[in-house]
Amino acid sequence: MALLVRIYFNAVFGALGGLLGWLLFGVFGDKSAPQDRLTAQMLLGGALIGGVIGYFVVSVEAIRDRNPVRFARLASYGVVLGAVGGALGMLLGDWVNYRLIEALGASRAGSGMLHTLGTMLARGLGWTFLGVAVGLSEGIAARSLGKLSYGTAGGAVGGFVGGALFGLFYLKTLDQTGSASLWGALGLLILGACIGSLSALVQGVLQPASVRVLRGWQEGREYALDKAASLLGRDEHADVALFRDMKVEKRHALIRREGDHYVLVNNGAPAEQTLVNGQAVHDKHELRDGDRIQLGNVVLRFQARAAQARKK
Repeated sequence: MALLVRIYFNAVFGALGGLLGWLLFGVFGDKSAPQDRLTAQMLLGGALIGGVIGYFVVSVEAIRDRNPVRFARLASYGVVLGAVGGALGMLLGDWVNYRLIEALGASRAGSGMLHTLGTMLARGLGWTFLGVAVGLSEGIAARSLGKLSYGTAGGAVGGFVGGALFGLFYLKTLDQTGSASLWGALGLLILGACIGSLSALVQGVLQPASVRVLRGWQEGREYALDKAASLLGRDEHADVALFRDMKVEKRHALIRREGDHYVLVNNGAPAEQTLVNGQAVHDKHELRDGDRIQLGNVVLRFQARAAQARKK
């Protein structure tokens, strides 16, 4: 259920980013620009679309946590890398589309199944760059090699699928000039939703371990443990944000990965407020799948991916 909620939020915010990107391009872009300015307009459009999608998808976790400090850091990476990926994606998609249609022997402005598939493939390959950029920005902002690799893979898949669907709707804008704006908006909305949702799906499937909030603020929320050491506490930079409980220290504890094992490390918090299965943790405690961690009044469940796989 937690994964489905995460996919839902990423899809909604990604779609919102695509829609706002389309609106911004409508305001600042010039779709009727002459041929000599076409490349610049494509770069501008791609940067606006990619930047806004990156802004929302990368910062969605901080938005859910209502963490303004983390939001500012994540959003800045999302905007910059998303804009670069979007600009490259738009330009490359058009170039690949031209070459592919030419190689298939179909007219660039033609129609038919060959032309449609060629356009969808070209746009999919082009917008893969945007998906990769969004995944990279998530990993860089989180300072997590695991999140970088999973996010990049998921973003690439989402970019390709969303780009292919965008290409399909792009053809509609050529066929139906009266409703071109509607089809263009729908195409970008789907592009953003695909990048957001598939990025979350791949990360959720591949993440090695996680903790889920059983009791406390954000009950039901699941946090991936994709760093060598994940910080738990009320600190604005905590990887597992446990706000609103004053018995939780700002930097209460760490969950450290040691080979194939995970260890809860007390980071100077009172032992009676740091429990695993009801036992006080003075220094550190090796975690097993299903262990209940209590920090202050907050109760978490540790979930090890490898342990779950062995049970199936």
